[in-house]
Amino acid sequence: MSEEKQIASIIDDLGGRENIKDYFHCATRLRFNLYDYEKINKESLNANSLILSVVLASGQCQLIIGNKVAAVYSALHKLLESGGMSSNAKPTADSVSKKESVTNQIFAFISGSFLPLIGILAAAGLLRAFTTLSLSLPSLAGNSTLTILSFIANVPFYFMPVLLGFTIARKLKSNELIGSIIGASLLYPEFAHLAGQTLNVVGLPLIVMDYGYSIFPVFFAVPVAAYLEKLFKAKLYDSIQLFMVPLLCVVIVVPITMFLLGPFGKYLGDYLASGIVYIIGVNSLVAGMIIGAAYSFIVLFGLHWAIIPVVFSNIAHGGDPIYAIGGMSAISQMGVALGILIRTRDARTRQIASSAFFPSLISGVTEPILYGLIIPNRRTIYYIIIAGAVGGGIVGGYNITINNLVFASLLSIPTASNMLVYSTALFATLITGALLPVIFGYKNRS
Repeated sequence: MSEEKQIASIIDDLGGRENIKDYFHCATRLRFNLYDYEKINKESLNANSLILSVVLASGQCQLIIGNKVAAVYSALHKLLESGGMSSNAKPTADSVSKKESVTNQIFAFISGSFLPLIGILAAAGLLRAFTTLSLSLPSLAGNSTLTILSFIANVPFYFMPVLLGFTIARKLKSNELIGSIIGASLLYPEFAHLAGQTLNVVGLPLIVMDYGYSIFPVFFAVPVAAYLEKLFKAKLYDSIQLFMVPLLCVVIVVPITMFLLGPFGKYLGDYLASGIVYIIGVNSLVAGMIIGAAYSFIVLFGLHWAIIPVVFSNIAHGGDPIYAIGGMSAISQMGVALGILIRTRDARTRQIASSAFFPSLISGVTEPILYGLIIPNRRTIYYIIIAGAVGGGIVGGYNITINNLVFASLLSIPTASNMLVYSTALFATLITGALLPVIFGYKNRS
């Protein structure tokens, strides 16, 4: 079957064009929000050679494609658009009655808002790791070129409210520029310089806060703007909607955000982050082992998107232990891939293992390992649990944090608060993950 026919069959196996609400992709997955998930032909999707695995999680149907995901998405998009698919496709009568759970809607909302940013954030994180390591060398300290690069690397993180304002609005199918302006208003230089002061605005006290690197405020503010946008479009004359809708949204939501939604979101994020860090601090060794062992499954089911805002909040306050510990689960998967590569004599398995292992050491992307090697050989699931617990225990026990969002890999070492301990944990996890399949095998027993 040609690749075009395989992509066309994906559409059919998802219930057809009319069942697809929207779709996008991340580093390795095609993600679909559908009207009726019971129309999915999972058996046929799993038989498609373009698809490594099918996952139903976070209110989405996720097709694991691997490194070809961008090309497959592009072809899929052309096919859907040429067939009359639009972002405003209407659900059928049957699908309307089948509502997603509130939990699934929340996870889909968070993940759909963050996914478009993952590539640029990963790139900025790598650049920050490089500049941090380079500027720490005596011979390069104060180097002007590296200093400028470090400024560039900080931009996506500092202006996170603007970027998220755009992607949240897009996810809600509202005006992306209104969302961006709401985020930008929190970072306006003359306003930001007043951080820590209390202003008197129309007789009300306005506590000015520093919203740089913040996540939660726009998650509250932009949905309010999206609701008001729909309301005004329904109430105002068409002839004045072009300028009155954005004007009213901005004039209403920006002050509400500065007075109420912004401080509430900021405090919520700070307290949530502090609470999780406190829990880890009660017994960091045990917490590290548990998180390191379990984090692969958290990612597998898409639950990590609920943690990402907390991770960003921790990084903004000096360092995050959650992602430092959880990253060991990815290293454990790399170790298992290395062990299978050493142990196997099957040419196809060696090809899969080598093509997945070596790029993951640099990129930190392990989905090809997880769905190409570990899931088909379920015995290795125990290995990633053990290896992840080893690395997580070391990272947690020594209270290691990371100061940048970089996928766990060799390039994440410079982001650690203690590079020596983090490197020890990384290689201990990698070696443990590799030794287990070499010694005990990786194939399922008959």
